[in-house]
Amino acid sequence: FLITAKDKNKASSYINGFLKGKEIYPIDIDKQIYEKAVGIGDVRDIQKKIMLKPFRGKTKAVVIEAYEGITTEAQNALLKVLEEPPINTIIVVSIPKKELLLPTIISRCKIIELKEESQTLSKDEATQFLSVLTSLSEKGIGYRLKLAQDIAKDRDEIIVWLEKMAVHLRGKLIENPENTQYLNFLKSLQKTYKIIKSTNVNQRIALENLFLSF
Repeated sequence: FLITAKDKNKASSYINGFLKGKEIYPIDIDKQIYEKAVGIGDVRDIQKKIMLKPFRGKTKAVVIEAYEGITTEAQNALLKVLEEPPINTIIVVSIPKKELLLPTIISRCKIIELKEESQTLSKDEATQFLSVLTSLSEKGIGYRLKLAQDIAKDRDEIIVWLEKMAVHLRGKLIENPENTQYLNFLKSLQKTYKIIKSTNVNQRIALENLFLSF
């Protein structure tokens, strides 16, 4: 199976549910998560794991999270694995987009594409975010630090807040594409969003730096 999604957390969550639906025991799920492009040495290790028998159930799963890509050499080696997988093994590859893989790899996988959900704002939310932008323009450092403090209480809530502010900013830029202040703030916001979502950064400090950059 080939799972494609821009958000690797979304892909991981989907895979967990997918394998649970196939009644595969957690002990029989081998997740391989890579912080750099998967190389041929990694694929050789995967080949060894694939040949192992399930510990508890009748079926096991090997999950390859390749969000930094897979080298061409490694893909050619992986192709041999996909051509003749053991009958008791499910192989799942997750990657941002299928175009990063060779056509021969794609043709041997069942593809599941997880679409990005379009974020929309209610009228009240749009008013709220407009008020925040206005206040960031008009008020001083004290307001910005207090705003960071108020938002930085829960990581999940921070992520949602940043996503909604990004939607609002994009809407404003469609109305006025020459607004460089909003454009630069959106770029800073996207960087902050990525850092908070993927690292253990101090969330309050990250938000303070974002708001002070406006």
